[in-house]
Amino acid sequence: MKKQQQSHRDRNTLMTALMALGISWSGVQPSWAEPGALTQLPAPDGCIAEVGNGIDCTDGFGLAGAIDVTVSPDGKHAYVASYESDAIVVFARNKPTGVLTQLPGLDGCIANAGDGVTCTDGVGLDGAAAVTVSPDGKHVYVASWFGNSITAFARNKPTGVLTQLPGLDGCIANAGDGVTCTDGVGLHATADVTVSPDGKHVYVASTFSNTVAVFARNQTTGVLTQLAAPDGCIAEIGDGVTCTDGIGLDGTRSVTVSKDGKHVYVASRLSDAVAIFTRTKTTGVLTQLPAPNGCISQTGDGVTCIDGVGLDGASSVTVSKDGKHAYVASAFSDAVAVFARTKTTGVLTQLSNPHGCIAETGNGVTCIDGVGLDEATAVTVSPDGKHVYVASFQSDAITVFAREQE
Repeated sequence: MKKQQQSHRDRNTLMTALMALGISWSGVQPSWAEPGALTQLPAPDGCIAEVGNGIDCTDGFGLAGAIDVTVSPDGKHAYVASYESDAIVVFARNKPTGVLTQLPGLDGCIANAGDGVTCTDGVGLDGAAAVTVSPDGKHVYVASWFGNSITAFARNKPTGVLTQLPGLDGCIANAGDGVTCTDGVGLHATADVTVSPDGKHVYVASTFSNTVAVFARNQTTGVLTQLAAPDGCIAEIGDGVTCTDGIGLDGTRSVTVSKDGKHVYVASRLSDAVAIFTRTKTTGVLTQLPAPNGCISQTGDGVTCIDGVGLDGASSVTVSKDGKHAYVASAFSDAVAVFARTKTTGVLTQLSNPHGCIAETGNGVTCIDGVGLDEATAVTVSPDGKHVYVASFQSDAITVFAREQE
């Protein structure tokens, strides 16, 4: 798939990606603003673009096809994965105001073919698609679609500067050559990466491999080591030798770990499903819940997968900080699906109709009617648990929802 087809429209700016993560654009909200409402910072601070004019948007570099963004746990820095620039971009963040400032010179950008002038040279960043920071703030990991890889960087906490780990430690690829990247399995078209809350393990969703790959993380060095086969990979059609066999994993796009570290949830765009796993905290090994609870799909048969609604093209999954609910953004349903989560077992139960789904063309029977949800692709919950934000590709929109809390 060509990069122009894969990347979201107008991703040359950082604005949409930041709002998709629920980051407030305003240091001080107007007195009339509803809780959870977003107010863009005054120009040019409210936007950083690949070709900013300094009037509407600040000028940046390495931002072509900006597709994912995350903020460090200490709130001091933001990191952006840029799909068309094949880069990871680094910003300092002013905590009181939220203003982002790209680090100067080579510190502000690491690219797959960095020229040593605007961007530092890196490896394994072709089609950078997702970025995450470890909970301890020491390391940054990037999933790269065309690199078929996961790359690892040390993070300087005071400055935010990233340094790719040396040699083979800095890159694991689906067909690693043993020179620039270590060889891994289940990494064809890596789309998402997450670190467990305890920092011990890293999980990677790979769309063309139809897998979730599992890595142990050295918390001191940041080095990743894939678990021994078959535990290092769970695939839609696992052979039991290289990868464990799973269900609901065709076209995996998103992976998240519950805040208690007990369960892992995977959204799969072609399975139209969310797959559910228990996680062994000591080893990181994933075990899919027994059928049918291990999978909820748009066309569940009640035997292999539970039947759900609003899951056609499931693309993103997140769990609320209190662990009580999970939310799934589904691109072809144009919807966000809502589930209650049983903390002890990890089982998801979709809320009763129509509350279990909000769709662009909801009929009020199976799904509530909503707006701005055409091709919903990403979902996140605010840290305080009060609001849910959904990014929708075709609507060119961020939708904002208040979340009921007990």
